[in-house]
Amino acid sequence: MGKIGEKLKINFVVSTGDNFYDDGLKSINDPAFLNSFTKIYKAKSLQKPWYNVLGNHDYRGNVEAQLSPNFRSVDSRWLCMRSFVVNSEIAELFFVDTTPFVDKYFVRPKDHKYDWSGVLPRQHYLSNLLKVTH
Repeated sequence: MGKIGEKLKINFVVSTGDNFYDDGLKSINDPAFLNSFTKIYKAKSLQKPWYNVLGNHDYRGNVEAQLSPNFRSVDSRWLCMRSFVVNSEIAELFFVDTTPFVDKYFVRPKDHKYDWSGVLPRQHYLSNLLKVTH
């Protein structure tokens, strides 16, 4: 990934969810952040902003921890939000976390426990998200 970033002279990285397998982060102090992000993506070409949204595996951990702006003090590249827009001069990128739209995670979660902090009541959350993106 570092070699491709160097070859393409990237300006940023996009991560579209499932940032931390298998079960997201446990807390703001979870060593998985350093072990699965900072210490892995250390190539010079990857020292750019990382725009992240959540995936279903991330909801299996502490969602608020992963969304916390405190991680920027640990690694300034990290930006994770539920939805946002990035204007990159060439294109405008729109990021939206679609996990809360998937019914099966709410009604048939299998053996997983999901952290729906900030999403419940679900219908209200989805309605507001759709208003903002419309």
